[in-house]
Amino acid sequence: MLNILKDTYMMRRGGGTGGGGGGTTTPPANSGGGRTFTFLQAPANVDAVMSGSVPMADGTSINTWRFGSGFNNDRTVPSPVIEANQGTTAQITLSSMMPHTIHLHGLDVDQQNDGVPSTSFAVGGMGGIGNSYTYTFKAPHAGTYMYHCHVDTNLHFEMGMFGTIIIRPTDGSTNRLWDNGPNMDKEYIWQLTTFDSTWHGGMGGMGGGSNLARYRPDYFMINGRDGSNTRTDTTTAITASAGQRVLVRLNGTSYMPGIVRMGGLAFEVVASDGRPLAQPFTTTEQLVSAGERYDIILTMPASGQYTGSIEYRDIRNATILGTATTTITVV
Repeated sequence: MLNILKDTYMMRRGGGTGGGGGGTTTPPANSGGGRTFTFLQAPANVDAVMSGSVPMADGTSINTWRFGSGFNNDRTVPSPVIEANQGTTAQITLSSMMPHTIHLHGLDVDQQNDGVPSTSFAVGGMGGIGNSYTYTFKAPHAGTYMYHCHVDTNLHFEMGMFGTIIIRPTDGSTNRLWDNGPNMDKEYIWQLTTFDSTWHGGMGGMGGGSNLARYRPDYFMINGRDGSNTRTDTTTAITASAGQRVLVRLNGTSYMPGIVRMGGLAFEVVASDGRPLAQPFTTTEQLVSAGERYDIILTMPASGQYTGSIEYRDIRNATILGTATTTITVV
């Protein structure tokens, strides 16, 4: 679970390895179909990097931390997508000079590989088991999962040390969600992200002290892009032909819940937290809370352009805090 309501943590200050990451990186698919993002195929190697920034639409540069080369190899937030095939033994090697872990959120792993330092260990820094560790797990049912650092989780997660894990069907196919499951023509990930910019200043990117006593997000993103940037980002803005089935993997990587809408278009919710729903349902909006994942399928209409959105709410789902919007275009 994400530690949304934990007290303020004391951060060990210092730099990172400065490295990028390893594994097999595949470029985004073209407009003809398939993935719209890069990924690392397990076995994958990532460094913990505590120096980076992301440009916001208003011109502000926000300090960030990450694993590896960042999402899609062109931004520092979120961290890279990691993929494995169902039934395989997957490995992710983390290298770090400062205390960090990889917590395999939603994946059923043993304690040694769970990445919770209070019950296992951290990688790097004083008291760590060393500067490198290979997390190993049996890839479960095909679906959408999450990983994040579990050292001082509330801060490290906010800084950008999180990403998506995709488990593919047994044969590695990218046109089905799971063995004998629903098919799709294109595939997107929408990783919900909010920043409280006061948490991102100071030494090593950390605001620190009393800044961590309250969380008041002032930037609202999809896949690490905000404002006008989300409307042109090829990993976020949906473009497909009439009748094509578009899979969108919704990953609740924000401390705030968000209501996802596809511009009034109906979509089918087929899976939750890495498992197929016993009864898929059709809706025009889906609430995604911290740590949750939903797989939705949008069948593109005959024509037109629509506005997809994530309406971020307060923790009680009572007040709108901000909105990220993007385009949905039939070509």
